[in-house]
Amino acid sequence: MNNSIKFLLIFFLSATQVFLLIGGFNWWVDPYGVYHPKEYKAKSPIWMSKQLRLAKAYRVQQLKPLGIVIGASTSQLGIDPSHLGWDKNVVPRYNLSLPGANIYESFRYFQHAHALNPPKQILIGLDFVSFNTFAPLSDDFNEEHMVVSRDGNNQDNKLLNFGLTLFSLSAIKASQKKLIYREAGTHLYNGTEFSDENKIELRNNRLAIMGSAKNYVSKLLFPPPSHRFCLDDGVAKNSSFQLLMNILETSKKEGADVRLFIQPTHAYLLEVFKIMGVMDDYNKWQYKLITLVESVNQKYPESIQFPLWNFGGYNSVTTEKVPSRENPNQNMLWYYDVAHFNKSLGDMIQDRIFNFNSNGKITPEDFGTQVSAENFVRYKRSQDVKQTKYALINKKDIKELSNSVNSVKKNIKAFDCDQITGIKN
Repeated sequence: MNNSIKFLLIFFLSATQVFLLIGGFNWWVDPYGVYHPKEYKAKSPIWMSKQLRLAKAYRVQQLKPLGIVIGASTSQLGIDPSHLGWDKNVVPRYNLSLPGANIYESFRYFQHAHALNPPKQILIGLDFVSFNTFAPLSDDFNEEHMVVSRDGNNQDNKLLNFGLTLFSLSAIKASQKKLIYREAGTHLYNGTEFSDENKIELRNNRLAIMGSAKNYVSKLLFPPPSHRFCLDDGVAKNSSFQLLMNILETSKKEGADVRLFIQPTHAYLLEVFKIMGVMDDYNKWQYKLITLVESVNQKYPESIQFPLWNFGGYNSVTTEKVPSRENPNQNMLWYYDVAHFNKSLGDMIQDRIFNFNSNGKITPEDFGTQVSAENFVRYKRSQDVKQTKYALINKKDIKELSNSVNSVKKNIKAFDCDQITGIKN
């Protein structure tokens, strides 16, 4: 008996030592930037774990930013909140956008930031696919990372996050990667995804555009596991629009300055929407956004009016020439793929939204339109004309694009959105 007790005692003491060693190692490496936060330097590159939802939730708790960017990967990569058009008194500012985030995730992170310190200025990037009723929650999304529940009640997340950041297998892997890649920045300190555009290697940009169009269909537009797209369920209203309204109304009550914009996807992606039969949904989505924003503005007439900008559609920027078959490695000015754009384009977006001009930089006149119910019909007619012209000029390339996308389309079963009986987040 004594030997058994002695064995168990040694075993548990050894296990405890290993456990503390793991925790100490993760505390020292600090893969999520929780325990040794650096001085806030917005443009300084830092390494962040792939568990961005945990890392960014913590970063917001530390910074309590007065300015935030909300959106998906397009905003995380292209929108730098260090842009000088922001109110200079709104600091710190943080890009709270997350890759693959649907509107529910964006709403929860807004709640998180608001509970810690109500933001005074908010820039919201709107992605069409984020409003799909079948858009899934990301694998690393966890409600308990937030300081408030969905209902707005305070919740204690310290014990769970303590375990995740010090003693989980994910933390060990993240620490190993940070040690290996510690000299390589993944993000700017202000939350924007880092990309040193001067060091981007020569690549096949034509393949990047064509390939991303095909992958966009099966991974984002018609995401697994259902591979369906619906804006409405035929019974209830799309909850994504209601969540966006909640963000706007909460911001109105706090007197915040909110500006919204529709992302400038490359024109090839709009051609994909046509091929996949969702172009009517895209136009419906735009009009729903207009009516939603205007309804909130009308409800709070004495407050700052929230503008909605549209940088999508066919314009001199989004119709940037795709490299030819003969010269596929030719550089593109604005786009990494059909959806993601670089910070230079992101700065042009912010120049327009904040009415900011510097160093004689000129933003094309047709890039960015403040849309309303009054001008939408005129805008839509203009877009139809531009689309027809674009299709004629780029007939051969669009045929190649169509063949590529149709190879995916044939594997996606048709679905009647009116058959849905409810929406689940």
